[in-house]
Amino acid sequence: MSEVLGASAGLSLWLDVTVGILLAVVLTITAELLARSAAKPARRSRSHTRQSPAPSGPGLSSAELFSQP
Repeated sequence: MSEVLGASAGLSLWLDVTVGILLAVVLTITAELLARSAAKPARRSRSHTRQSPAPSGPGLSSAELFSQP
């Protein structure tokens, strides 16, 4: 009887170790992918690049500058 309990405990231990190692590998790969994506420069959206620059110059008063969309 004790042999059966010992065998199941040993199997459970190996299963726990195997699952732990797989979990560690998955978490390491996920962290690496997140670090690579965070290191890439941010892309500008298309709507942001279409905006025209705000008008400026000596001919515009501050009221005209604030009234621009």
